[in-house]
Amino acid sequence: MLSEAAARWLLVLHTAVGAAAVGAATHLAIWTRRVVRGDAGRLRAVRRFAWIVLACQAGAFVAGNAMYPTYKVEVRAASLEDRAAIAAAEAAHADTLARLARREGVAPPAPGATTTSIKRAAAAARWFDVKEHWVALGLLASLGLVLALAFWDPRRAPELGSIVLGLTVVVAGTVWLGAIIGILTASWRAV
Repeated sequence: MLSEAAARWLLVLHTAVGAAAVGAATHLAIWTRRVVRGDAGRLRAVRRFAWIVLACQAGAFVAGNAMYPTYKVEVRAASLEDRAAIAAAEAAHADTLARLARREGVAPPAPGATTTSIKRAAAAARWFDVKEHWVALGLLASLGLVLALAFWDPRRAPELGSIVLGLTVVVAGTVWLGAIIGILTASWRAV
């Protein structure tokens, strides 16, 4: 297991590479659509984008898996699945809000429902698992897309364009889904 400091740096790397994957996958989808519609001059760029997306996905996947044991212990077990820790964090947050309210001379907010926080933390942990599965499937789809693009000539086999575009949409969708769920999970509690 990595130290928490090393895991934080890996999280920054994971986020940066994931953001690059989102950008490249979005460009890939837009450009692939143009190739499918008959602009075969962009095929070389589409192939390059497919490789960039695959490399970014693989890099983010490796960085994420390297920090996963630390996440599992430091975040998931300690913050998302431990009911006592969730209740303590909520109580500390309520105390802070009450102190700020007293200092500003306003009424303190009503205490939150710990049960709701526990359910939200459990949902965040489940969504993280969903993200991991979809990202793995997206990585395989990206590999399939790179292989398909290596052999596809849109002038000779335009009917395969819908398959290539479909794979591209799956790749872009899984990258976007992974990024959104990753950001939401990290906003709940990061390494």
